[in-house]
Amino acid sequence: MTGMAYSVWLPLFALFYVAVMLYWVRVATNEASAGDGFFSAGHALSPWISALFIAGASMSGWFVLGGSQQIAVQGFQMPALIVGGVLLALPGTLFFKRLWFVAERMRVSSQAEIFRVYYHSPFLVVVSVLVALLFALGFAGLQIRAIADFVELLTGGVVTRLTASVVLGFILFAGAGIGGMRAIGYFGVIQTVLAFTGIVVLSGFALIWSGGFAALNAGLLQLSATEGSAGLFTVDRVIRFTSGLGRGGELAEANTALANLSFAFALMGFQASPLVMKLVLSTRSPNGIAAGQTWVTAGFFGAIIAFCIALTGAAGLANRDLALTGLLGALQAGSPWFAAWIFIGIAAGVQLLAGLALFVAGEGLIRHIYRPYFHSRLSKERAVTLTRIAIAVLAVLAMLMENLTPVTLSALAALSLPLAFQLWTPLLGITWLPWITRSAAVTGVGFGIAGVILTEPFGYQVLSFFGLELPWGRWPWTIHSALWGMAANVAAVLIISAITNRDACGSEAKEIRKLFSGLLATSAKARTLRSTAWSVVLAWFFLAVGPGLIFGNWAFIAAGEDGPVWLLGMPSIWAWGLGAWVSGLGLIWFLSYKMEMASPVHVAIPPYEPPPRLKKDKAALEQERLRILVLTGAAGFALAVLIAFSFGG
Repeated sequence: MTGMAYSVWLPLFALFYVAVMLYWVRVATNEASAGDGFFSAGHALSPWISALFIAGASMSGWFVLGGSQQIAVQGFQMPALIVGGVLLALPGTLFFKRLWFVAERMRVSSQAEIFRVYYHSPFLVVVSVLVALLFALGFAGLQIRAIADFVELLTGGVVTRLTASVVLGFILFAGAGIGGMRAIGYFGVIQTVLAFTGIVVLSGFALIWSGGFAALNAGLLQLSATEGSAGLFTVDRVIRFTSGLGRGGELAEANTALANLSFAFALMGFQASPLVMKLVLSTRSPNGIAAGQTWVTAGFFGAIIAFCIALTGAAGLANRDLALTGLLGALQAGSPWFAAWIFIGIAAGVQLLAGLALFVAGEGLIRHIYRPYFHSRLSKERAVTLTRIAIAVLAVLAMLMENLTPVTLSALAALSLPLAFQLWTPLLGITWLPWITRSAAVTGVGFGIAGVILTEPFGYQVLSFFGLELPWGRWPWTIHSALWGMAANVAAVLIISAITNRDACGSEAKEIRKLFSGLLATSAKARTLRSTAWSVVLAWFFLAVGPGLIFGNWAFIAAGEDGPVWLLGMPSIWAWGLGAWVSGLGLIWFLSYKMEMASPVHVAIPPYEPPPRLKKDKAALEQERLRILVLTGAAGFALAVLIAFSFGG
């Protein structure tokens, strides 16, 4: 096969991919007649489009790039990955239906606007936008960098990583910046299908080249018998009291049961993020949420994670030449056009998330921060223009960070999921726990952010920059930063809620509470099942991703004459994870339908009409805010430079 054949197929497929995307951008632009069409697709996305898009964005390319490679390197020490579909579906089951009705009642279309309406909290609005920025610049940017590396590999260096980054950045801007939310929704379905087919076919090749399922597991069994490799197939005890990665030596990397549990919580932050909420609130009906979360996310895509992604990783574990990079390289050598097609599928999954993240971050900066606090008279047309500019700037910034500051990119990416998980407490306060007060929600999120930052590299790198050193490293006691942050978050929420007035809320919050106690009140049958639901959820978490994982180490292993025997022909912990996925699918079904958390509701929700208020001229105040912001930023930069110089940074 000539070098030209190696390099021609990928650009050819990429051109076709871009052409299809631009077509749907044109269709979406023609259909969008106003600002609402750009920002929320006119609240008219079909429920099946949203269900497929949410599932694809939740899994996207980060499970392929991260999950399969983690299994290939670390084995099955983190079986929480296998039940990723269930973990991703659980937040949607809890929140989507009720938040859709809140948005319908209050006529808003984003998570930040819901926080503003219910809590009247600028802080929560800013945090929501900040989380979107972390996903756009860090989480998605890190995956695009990995995709650009694969492009360079598959083209034999003909297309460099920088060139690939520029092309990917243009594609992202064209989809998100020009077409808006409607184009993202339309093309997101195509990207999801491409990602699905790419993952399934890639795992098929991994299985074939491993010699079949029996041969693959025979190789894994042989690997488990080698000295020092048995730990690749077990969860290492419940907890290790280490000082964290970078402070506690090798033990800091131990994958314990609590590491799995806390990582599971981090995954559950994604569907509580402003990215997925934007999709939900752009949908015309909530009646597809139960089916989408149960059968699409937890069921169909959960099966892809539990089987296909785990299979791809297991092939790389048994044979290092079949790791993701080697697998794509072998495909490229044997069939360049087929390798290009599979690669486009993986890249589409990454772009699915990256395009949505850029859009939500750009909208948040303009509509939720700049417009309400610095330019309230901004028209919808100018807001659309400024949002497009913001998306372009963010795309360029992400491209620069991918190529110039990969360490910073990685540190920011590590913050996105655990910080999104901290938004659970204010979301629970809106949907299920009305006793969470405004002060408690704000304080809890603040403490949660501090807990996350202080147990991630970003936090101790910043403190080290100022000459301060923490006595712990990343993830002390092998507990993910998401759980450290949530522990501080929940403690603050409980204390502050107990000492503040729970009835001191605005008229909008009272209307939302009336909605949930009236039209959307759960039936008597569902209320009688609450204790059962709590018991089932706690039992599942204990066994599937918590301390009960220890049982999975030997649940399906018997003693044989020549050594341990895998009763199901596969690693016991993998089989345990598959059982947890099946039972988790039943859990999502039970919560969605029997507990009515996401079940269809056919009621008309009239728009809320706030009491008339006198409008004040805020122009002078907004200019003063803008001036203070600029001066504060300049002073902060100067202070940082001075401190760094003083400490020899």
